[in-house]
Amino acid sequence: MLDEILFRGDGFDAMRVIVVALALAVCVAYLGLLNGAASALRTAVKTAGILILSSLPLTFLGTPNAPASALLLLAVALALSALGDFFLALKDQRRFFVPGLASFLAAHVAYLIAFLPHASRPDGVALAAIAAVLAAAALLLARIAPHLGSLRVPVFAYFAVIMAMVAAALSIREAWILSAGAAVFALSDSLIAVRKFAAPFALINEAVWITYVAAQFMIAAGFLNLIL
Repeated sequence: MLDEILFRGDGFDAMRVIVVALALAVCVAYLGLLNGAASALRTAVKTAGILILSSLPLTFLGTPNAPASALLLLAVALALSALGDFFLALKDQRRFFVPGLASFLAAHVAYLIAFLPHASRPDGVALAAIAAVLAAAALLLARIAPHLGSLRVPVFAYFAVIMAMVAAALSIREAWILSAGAAVFALSDSLIAVRKFAAPFALINEAVWITYVAAQFMIAAGFLNLIL
């Protein structure tokens, strides 16, 4: 599937390979800075990985039968995610956590808008998966709710939007990589909630980053495969 996405014979194949390889390399490199002190380098590397990936959909603009609006929505969602990475990498999280949350909420809204035209009424496995994800989210919210304080409303709003995004992705038939990517994104965000509001465990920072990066690459690959 990756070959079919990247190699279109339109003169941009090499650029697409470079974009994907560079984005992945930067995301992997960030693992070496993950647990270090906040710094300009750490913030730049964390932001750069998904920001580079956000340029991938733009290389398909002008491709015959490629929907420009869907490509732009994917690019915007990835770029907003990179903005969230930037805010969450800054030192003063009492000040920058909410802007980071807002950036990711906007990214999930962009994803939701992109996914909805391709979604159908869920049934069978998709319906069961949606029910399972919603139940897991409800249990997590019940667990962390007493610790949210003034963040209760934004955190609940965030979870509502990401659950809508995941439900839309799971309702797209024959797009299992996209659906899995959305579910993994929800898992990554859930781990962030556990880390901030509950009981963080060993290697949770690594788990958050790896699931997040995997989710973004899976969503990008799955959605491009769907629309191209």
